[in-house]
Amino acid sequence: MQVERRRRPIQPRGPIQPRGPIRPRGPVQSRRHSSEGPVQSRRHSSEGPVQSRRRVRTKFSRLKYRNILCLIAGAIAIGWIVTIPFRIRRPPEPPVILAQQPVSPQETLSPPTIEPSENLADRQSEPTFSYNIKTPPNPVYSQELQEIVDESVKIASSKGLPTEQLSITLFDVSNSKTHTFAGYQNQTLRFPASVAKLFWMAAFYSAIEKGIITQKESAFKDDLEQMIGVSNNDAASRLLDKITDTKSGGRLAGEELQTWLKKRTQINTFFQSAGYNDIRISTKNYPIYYLRQEGPIGRDLQLRGDASQPIRNQVTTDQAARLIYEIYTRQAVSSVASRKMAYLLTRDLDPKAWKKDPSNSIQGFLGESLPTNIYFGSKVGYTSKSRSEAAFVRTLDDRAIYILVVFADDPAYAKDETAFPAISRYVFDRLNARGPSILQ
Repeated sequence: MQVERRRRPIQPRGPIQPRGPIRPRGPVQSRRHSSEGPVQSRRHSSEGPVQSRRRVRTKFSRLKYRNILCLIAGAIAIGWIVTIPFRIRRPPEPPVILAQQPVSPQETLSPPTIEPSENLADRQSEPTFSYNIKTPPNPVYSQELQEIVDESVKIASSKGLPTEQLSITLFDVSNSKTHTFAGYQNQTLRFPASVAKLFWMAAFYSAIEKGIITQKESAFKDDLEQMIGVSNNDAASRLLDKITDTKSGGRLAGEELQTWLKKRTQINTFFQSAGYNDIRISTKNYPIYYLRQEGPIGRDLQLRGDASQPIRNQVTTDQAARLIYEIYTRQAVSSVASRKMAYLLTRDLDPKAWKKDPSNSIQGFLGESLPTNIYFGSKVGYTSKSRSEAAFVRTLDDRAIYILVVFADDPAYAKDETAFPAISRYVFDRLNARGPSILQ
């Protein structure tokens, strides 16, 4: 090819004598000769080599590519600007429970879910760090709901599960004129597992609003989402330490131990002073990986007391239902804080959102069996020896709006993934079929 010869021209060894004059055969000029004279050889032109067509094409090609890249960059920028409203759009606003209207004296004869505390702290001696709602809700007992609860207990029993360690609270709030309830062992204190984190969340927002925690709320955004969204124990440990101004560590003694215990247990008095009688939520959940602790050690172990009868977190299903109720009526801590907590509790029931997530809080729990086109907010608790959940359910047409809390403090429930979904679906079908409740 000529290309190789252009790159490395071969020099002649000596002058070549022409054999004779070359005469043109006709009037047609040779392609190599113009009318002005012979064209200089491309190899020996005094003006330098002529630019090849290939180089000209490359220059124009680069120009075209530059234009294409500019167009692509412009399209990406426009697309990014246009989609800003969609990318920053928050999920749908969590629903609000309409406040219960006052009932007549005859209606108040029905037993309430939670009896007001007889020994509430006097307002003057009340601790600064305390929950803001002092009066528990006063729903009306419903025989219809009781039949639903009783049938739910039978569902668990039919699966061969023990019912002695089972507690259920059902709180119907679909009718704003009267909120009704029923339960099974609903005032029995039980180990709540990670449902305790629901209470820590409320205490955290209170500590932020009262200035007890001086750092900005945004500094704890990731830990809050991890604690409530995927029930991360590390995040919960850090938040509980921040709320109570304590840290896990080695054993303490004397006054130093008493000071630490008083600080840590103030998370209990925070709720106890507001009528959450005998609640205990001062013990961390384990394992905690950043502390390298599979279980409590040091001062956390001292908090538990006697090893043969350790002090564990204790909550009733009524108390968990009450806090869920106060969050969704926008009363817990403040309206703004309640709204933030409702967002953290919101769950997506679409299987595409949770099926491939090993840490999901849907499979084996109350949300698994429910329709996907409803609002569902919940906090689950799970250990090798227990299963628990506090949930708020609302259909889009408001036919069914209710709170369902189930605690099962027995290893049999930890192994079984069918009882909670079965109970949940039964409750949903019954309440959705009959629409808003009426006072009986």
